[in-house]
Amino acid sequence: MITPDEDSSTTSSSGRERNPERSRERLLDAALTEFAEHGFAGARVEAIARRSGLNKQLISHHFGGKRGLYDAVMRERRLHAGGELKGATAGAPETVAAFFDRARADPEWVRVLLWEALDEHDEGVSAGDERRVRYRDRISWVRREQDHGDLPDDLDPDLLLVSLLGAAIYPLLLPDVCELMTGDRPDDPAFAERYRRHLVRLVEHLAP
Repeated sequence: MITPDEDSSTTSSSGRERNPERSRERLLDAALTEFAEHGFAGARVEAIARRSGLNKQLISHHFGGKRGLYDAVMRERRLHAGGELKGATAGAPETVAAFFDRARADPEWVRVLLWEALDEHDEGVSAGDERRVRYRDRISWVRREQDHGDLPDDLDPDLLLVSLLGAAIYPLLLPDVCELMTGDRPDDPAFAERYRRHLVRLVEHLAP
């Protein structure tokens, strides 16, 4: 691992940053790993700095502290596919299976979401939160699928979305329970292929 004193790609001998954007990216990457392993409460800025190979003062400089860094990690990751449903443009069966694929390919993000549920925060989800807007779009997508006859229209669209996403991500959230029930771990490629096919067929069976 690169230590803060050894790093020369983003800081100069005078301590000035040569590449602030690269420093920010390295801190975000290191913070994702630290938050995935320890949650917000257990994460330490010193450990994040060590992982990134940068001085911990840069965390305050770029993000204003650990809370700002955590919020930036969550915001950046939600802008990318993985961990949350994004870009639901295919039919319902493939969209749900693709959500499973993306979440399985990004286990650190899944762990961060678990820690977010476990950690206590003073802040709730604000009305302006981008996730709220995104999930309103996803609920609208469910309604369109219902209107097209591809999903049952006698179910509440918001609860149906919760059920579909829950089905897709359950094995990843509870891998030990998955193994107890199926004999396989969700990171087993054979299980992943089997479960993906199951999700597609499951959602196809929901069509009226």
